[in-house]
Amino acid sequence: MKELKTLSDVVVFCYAMFIALLLTNLLDHKAIFEITTGEQALTLYKALGAVGAGLMLVKLLIGKLYITSLKYDRHMAQVKINELKADLYERKQEYRSNSYKESVRMEMTVAGN
Repeated sequence: MKELKTLSDVVVFCYAMFIALLLTNLLDHKAIFEITTGEQALTLYKALGAVGAGLMLVKLLIGKLYITSLKYDRHMAQVKINELKADLYERKQEYRSNSYKESVRMEMTVAGN
């Protein structure tokens, strides 16, 4: 999921740089897209705006999915930690119980002698 998020970030960044270069006239949109009239240029900019909006929507959705996957991973790690804590607690209780039984046996053996 991280790779997909990184890829979407790179694509959106490159697209934004391309649009910025077009808007500052560092790239000639007439030569790149073979535009001859002002109406074609307007249509081009509308299309580029629509594509940009679509890319941002996809980036937003991928970001939300990435955050959700991170939260799920954190939850699963917390569940695993809780399981390990419970196992440790049970082992400590078993050790204490065995130690107590052993000390009672030792006392009975000493009292019996």
